[in-house]
Amino acid sequence: MKRGTTFLLVIFLVSSLQAGEAFAKRIYVTIGAGSVTGVYFPTAGAMAKIVNKKRKEHGIRATVESTGGSTYNVNSMSLGELDMGLVQSDVGYRAYNGVGDFKGRKVGKLRSVLSLHAEPFHIVANEKIKTFADLKGKRVNIGNPGSGQRSSAEALFTVTPFGLGDIVVEGLKASEAPDFMADGRIDAYFYTVGVGSANIMDVATSHKINIIAVDDDVVAKLKEGRPYYVSAEIPGGIYPNVDKPVKTFAVKATLLTTTDVPDDVVYNLVKTLFEDLDTFKKTHPVLNNLTPAKMLEGLSAPFHPGAEKYYRERGWVK
Repeated sequence: MKRGTTFLLVIFLVSSLQAGEAFAKRIYVTIGAGSVTGVYFPTAGAMAKIVNKKRKEHGIRATVESTGGSTYNVNSMSLGELDMGLVQSDVGYRAYNGVGDFKGRKVGKLRSVLSLHAEPFHIVANEKIKTFADLKGKRVNIGNPGSGQRSSAEALFTVTPFGLGDIVVEGLKASEAPDFMADGRIDAYFYTVGVGSANIMDVATSHKINIIAVDDDVVAKLKEGRPYYVSAEIPGGIYPNVDKPVKTFAVKATLLTTTDVPDDVVYNLVKTLFEDLDTFKKTHPVLNNLTPAKMLEGLSAPFHPGAEKYYRERGWVK
């Protein structure tokens, strides 16, 4: 009887120690996304789901937080409130280099993990607005403070025939804009987002809209001194009533972190994601054409050492 009791006690102690070790190695990683109606939120959610499937192997438990957007994510990472964040490449560039709206508050500890899809700048307008010039004097949402589209809008209006002072500026969150436009409280809104965003689809299916083009000469001026912007085209047939391609510009969606996050955590997260890349690509249409090569382009800060270690192992960087 004593032997049996002793044996059970040993088993209990070993099991407790193993459970304690597993609990001790558990690491929580919070990824900052954007509005729940944008592309960042489901993209971050897909990443977290893939990582969490293998949490028994690497101990990482990923969670996603809906946030105010790119600038918010950068600021929160700089304060240690977020471990990682999805950030437009232009915002990441300005933050890492301490220029533009980040002048005097450089976030030098930012590091790149990977790059995702291109994000065209959408100008979503009611059916009466057909050209960029028609926006003059209209009530336009340029995005909430801290959002990527607001930063892009402010940059855009430095090279357009008229400035921000010539429109009635609204600072709504991306999730609020469709309802405001549907109710006639705004005439148009800007949104830097992957093509096919539910945010735009929702209003386009219930109201007649136009997607307004940004002329080539304006895009050319915008790109001067701003290497994070690229010329882009929103395909026709994606949104109701928008049958022809619309010229605009775009940034890349990037996953950033900081030097505060341990190398092994970033390494295991990247490794897990790339090992199940096919599953990840199927989670949203904007991710369909991702390749490892594309996911290492358009980055606005140096690689995090953990990510770089994995990419070197795969022979993707030298």
